[in-house]
Amino acid sequence: MADALRRNSVLQLSALALLSLAIYVLAFVHPYSLFRWWREPARTIALVAGDDPAAARSYALAVVALFLLYALACWVASGRQRATAWLVAAIGTVAINAAMLCMYPVESVDVFDNVVRGRLQSLYGANPFFQVPMSFPRDPFLPYIAWPGAPSAYGPLWELIAAGTSRLAGDGVVANVLAFKLVSVLAYAASTSLIGLTLRIIAPDRALTGVLLYAWNPLVVYSTAGNGHNDAVMVLFVALGSYWLLRRRYTLAALAQTAGVLAKFVPALLVPVVLVTALRHQADWRERARYLLVTGAACALLVAAAYAPYWRDGAAIGDLLSLERRTKMFTTSLPTLLGVAVAPRLGEAGGQVLASRAALAALAAWTLWQLLRLWRRADGRAPIRAGASILLFYLLVACLWFQPWYVTWPLALVALLPDGALLRGTLLLSLSAMGKDPLLDFVVAPRRVLPPLGSRELQLTLGTLGAVWLYFACVALTTVVARARRQPRMESRPLDVDAPPTGPAPTVADEWEEGEDERRAA
Repeated sequence: MADALRRNSVLQLSALALLSLAIYVLAFVHPYSLFRWWREPARTIALVAGDDPAAARSYALAVVALFLLYALACWVASGRQRATAWLVAAIGTVAINAAMLCMYPVESVDVFDNVVRGRLQSLYGANPFFQVPMSFPRDPFLPYIAWPGAPSAYGPLWELIAAGTSRLAGDGVVANVLAFKLVSVLAYAASTSLIGLTLRIIAPDRALTGVLLYAWNPLVVYSTAGNGHNDAVMVLFVALGSYWLLRRRYTLAALAQTAGVLAKFVPALLVPVVLVTALRHQADWRERARYLLVTGAACALLVAAAYAPYWRDGAAIGDLLSLERRTKMFTTSLPTLLGVAVAPRLGEAGGQVLASRAALAALAAWTLWQLLRLWRRADGRAPIRAGASILLFYLLVACLWFQPWYVTWPLALVALLPDGALLRGTLLLSLSAMGKDPLLDFVVAPRRVLPPLGSRELQLTLGTLGAVWLYFACVALTTVVARARRQPRMESRPLDVDAPPTGPAPTVADEWEEGEDERRAA
């Protein structure tokens, strides 16, 4: 029966796309229309709905329905698909995103912050790394933003894009919101194309499924086309770096991840994965030294070129990635709970310092472990798996300031992986993360009446991340039990770990196929 259903994949994908489009329009675009609410700054779902709990119920039902349709679409698309199925997937993606462009950004005001900082450069000739929006009190966008007294939190590559977008969009509120949303949607489309291109090379049977895992994920659509977050630009470079990494073009992979860092700091976590993978595949230490020299010089030139427009009058930019500012921002995270717990003894500032240092130490230890495993493993999926594991660990354990749209970061990587704990855990996180805002506005702090900090953060953190923590705890326990049961049989088969490998070096496709055979056998 399953085979018969999949034979009608074109018809089924069409029906699923139409149903999803209808839900997006009815649940998000119609009640929160950009063209209706653009004159009102900082509108949220609760503010637009007048704090009516029915809005939260409608949102929750729509999200659950969209994820069910999304799961069905990914299942229907499994296996090799005809060109018509790809065409339906592309048309559905375009239609859904075109509709969501018309939604007011109710999740956050980040798109307006980006507009203002673009205007600082294009209209006032200001430097967003030194000058702040409140220095221009007559700018009509100022009432829309949340950080009027803060310099840019992003990298120079994004600020250059923001300046160009603002210059083209002019002074209209709707025009600027649509322009910045369109930049994010175009980056998201390019990432989707790279995912499909990569999978067509290494795992053709999963190509359309991997594309839909990213492109039709409701959180990705809601965050990108709906709310205009610029994370899609950063994710584009993550996807590009992964493509070059799997093609064994290691210098290009490092340059792509460096460009991602120049948009937003997150790909800095993936640069060591590229370096370890590259060094592991060099013939000898002379080749490794040459790679480090050439790649380091190329990346340094890219960084210098990106920051060059912002070094004015000999001034240097101190906190290049806004890391110091980020260490003082806490919400919806394990470090937040730690900081609140120790605050009675160390004070609020002391608790934050302890929590941020503990998070950094945990992330460093996890990253080092993943890099050691990567150095020892040869299968082609290992770099992608290591990168996804590091990003997920950061979000679930080490991130100080968690926001729902951050989940788009690892999604572009896990879409390249076969079914497993990383993929399922990331999808579960994308579902649970979409509940954060209604949880805050309608349950934790109804009508914006904030409870005590400890109670608020405990409810927010457990409600947003608790299910995912529980899932990975169960996965870890199951893995430990399974290994304990296999141990006696493994010990009875001696292995010569010092024996050198024989035969020709495997290609990327060979390594992926080998990994697939092992997975099917298991």
